[in-house]
Amino acid sequence: MKYKVACTKCRHIEPDNASKCSRCNSILEVHFDYSTLSLGKNFRKQKIGQSKYIDFFPIDKFEIDGGSFGTPLKSMRYKSKEIMLKIETKNPTRSFKDRGSAVELSKAVELGFRDVCCASTGNMGISVARYSKLAGINATIFISKDANKKKIEIIKSHGARIIKVDGDFNKAIETAERFSKDNKSMLCGDYHYRKEGQKSIIFEVIEQLKYKTPDFIFMPVGSATLLSATYKGLREFRMLSMINKYPKLVASQSDMCNPLIKAYESSSRIKYVKPMTSADAIAVGYPIFGSQGLDALKKTRGMGVSVSEDEIRNAVIMLKRMGIGSEPGGAAGFAGFAKLYERNREIFDRKSVVIIITGNN
Repeated sequence: MKYKVACTKCRHIEPDNASKCSRCNSILEVHFDYSTLSLGKNFRKQKIGQSKYIDFFPIDKFEIDGGSFGTPLKSMRYKSKEIMLKIETKNPTRSFKDRGSAVELSKAVELGFRDVCCASTGNMGISVARYSKLAGINATIFISKDANKKKIEIIKSHGARIIKVDGDFNKAIETAERFSKDNKSMLCGDYHYRKEGQKSIIFEVIEQLKYKTPDFIFMPVGSATLLSATYKGLREFRMLSMINKYPKLVASQSDMCNPLIKAYESSSRIKYVKPMTSADAIAVGYPIFGSQGLDALKKTRGMGVSVSEDEIRNAVIMLKRMGIGSEPGGAAGFAGFAKLYERNREIFDRKSVVIIITGNN
C-alpha cells in the first residue's frame, strides 16, 4: 500500500527516514492509502505468517528473513474456563519483539542505514541485535545498568554494542534518541515501523480462529506498542470486512509500574511512574504509545487491570504447569485474566478469551 508518515500531534508530514516529529518531537504514525491495497483472491488460503501480511506493512519486501512466525494458538483450561493462549515465545528470539524487528530492520536496509540503535529493557535489544546481524547492520543497544544480566549476555552474543545507562528505560530512550541524531543511526524500538510489524499478532489470531473474533484479548503492557498495534490491526481487518466486531482489549500491568492503568482508572493523562517491578519486560515508567493504548481500550470497550508481583509469579507457575514457559512480563496478561476471573467469573461466561504470552527470556 501507498502510505505517508505523519506526526500524531501536529500532523506534520515527515520523510520515511524520520523517527520523531521534526517540529514537536512527538511520535509518528504510518497512514496508509487503503484504496491501493490489493490482497488477491487467495489471501485467506495462504499459509499464516508474517510474510503473508507484507501488504499491510510499510516495506517493499522483507530484506532479511522475516521469520515464518505463525505462532501457536493453544486451547487450555483455567479451572472451569476454556482459554486460548497465543504463545509468542516460539518466535526466533523467544518474544513478540521479532515481529517488529523484522519490519524495522527491513526498513533500515531499504533506507540505506548501516547503523541502528535502540533503548531496551532486554527483549527488544535481543531481537534488534539478532535482526541487525542478519541484515549486516551495526546495532547499538542502550540498556539500564541494572538490567537482567542474562539478557545482556544474549544481546552481546549477537554482536551488538551495549551502552549501559544510569537510569530506567525512559532514560535509555532519551540517550538512544540523542545518539541517533548525532550519529545518523536509525532509531529502532517502540516507534511507528515496529508498531506496524506487531499488527501481525492479531492478524494471525483472527485467522487461527477462522475469522471468529474473540470476546476478550488480554496482553501485558509496557510501552503499549502491542496494544495500539493490535487495535490498528483490528481496524484494518474490520475495514476489509474480515471481522464484524471488536474484541474487548484488556491491558495488564504490574501494580509496581502501572502508568497506563492509573490513567485508565482515573480518566486522566498518563503520568510517569518509577518502575519497581521484577517483570523487566514491562518495566516502562512512561509508555510511548500510552495515549494510543488508552484510546484502544476506550474504542473496544476494554479495560485495564493491575496485578501484584505475587500474582505475576503465580501466573508464571501456572503457565509452567500447562507446559508453557514464560518470563514474568510475558505472563502478566495471564495474571490479569486470572485476577478478573476470580473476581467475577460471570463476565467470562460463554465468552471466548485469548491471552498473549509475549516472551520467555
